[in-house]
Amino acid sequence: MNDTFFNIIQWKKILYFIFILFLFKFSFLHGYGFKTTLSFLDLGLLSISSAFLLASGYLTSFFFRSPQKKTRFPLQKVKEASFYLMFIGIIVGLSLSIKVNKPWYGLIFIVCPVIVYLYSKNNTQKTFFSNIVTSFLKPFALLTLWWFDFPLNLSIEQWELFYDLQLITIGYVIVSFLSNIVIEIIIDIINVNQDNLNKQNTLPVLLGRKRAKNIALMLSIIGCFFVFSIAIAFIKNKFIFSTIMLLGTIPELYFIYRLMIASETKDYQILHKISYLNFFFALLSVPTIAYYIKYVIN
Repeated sequence: MNDTFFNIIQWKKILYFIFILFLFKFSFLHGYGFKTTLSFLDLGLLSISSAFLLASGYLTSFFFRSPQKKTRFPLQKVKEASFYLMFIGIIVGLSLSIKVNKPWYGLIFIVCPVIVYLYSKNNTQKTFFSNIVTSFLKPFALLTLWWFDFPLNLSIEQWELFYDLQLITIGYVIVSFLSNIVIEIIIDIINVNQDNLNKQNTLPVLLGRKRAKNIALMLSIIGCFFVFSIAIAFIKNKFIFSTIMLLGTIPELYFIYRLMIASETKDYQILHKISYLNFFFALLSVPTIAYYIKYVIN
């Protein structure tokens, strides 16, 4: 039963999500000579609240999308667990908001679960729109981190540095969003037969595998062009330019090539694995660029 529960809440994604928060906190908000709102302890509270709310959201979605599905974890327990996790997540979030003297931020921890509940209740089928919503969750978390963890008492020079760090983060947010949508489409292509039997309105079911692939290809090209544009913007800085090209643009180009020649299910399964490698390269670029800015430029 425990294995079923952890599979439903997608615990690996939640751990990855928490890792991303701490990575960006350490890389782009810590060690630049200015103080920010959240300590690492506060970030731990934010991570706990977010993790519980995410788990609650996954349980809520499972409950509404699987009313007739028999699992080792009864649906009534799914509903109860979702409520308890949501309650704990809200309480921790409200406590954090009060602790950092931003009580109005607590509305985030109340409004988001309500939206997730209403969305899950009224959208019981998997659609392309649900892929967009899912793909935006992790990037939105980074924006929430920047909102919460605002710097204090900055000088003019520090504001300029903070502005540059924000632009870099926004770049990661955009690329992550586009990449997540592409991966969701690829997963739907792999599962197209099963989704068709379950009457899910995914992109491959509605438009066919080829057209869904073309949309994924177009989004991948847009993402790759965006990464390349960022590299060109730093062309005078050989280190940052080389880092973005080696860990961003080149892996994306290889992914696009494999997507162009993909035709069989096994090809898309390989693409799915390649996407994990590309995500690893992207994550590797975060501390690499941050180190250079902290100890070389700054």
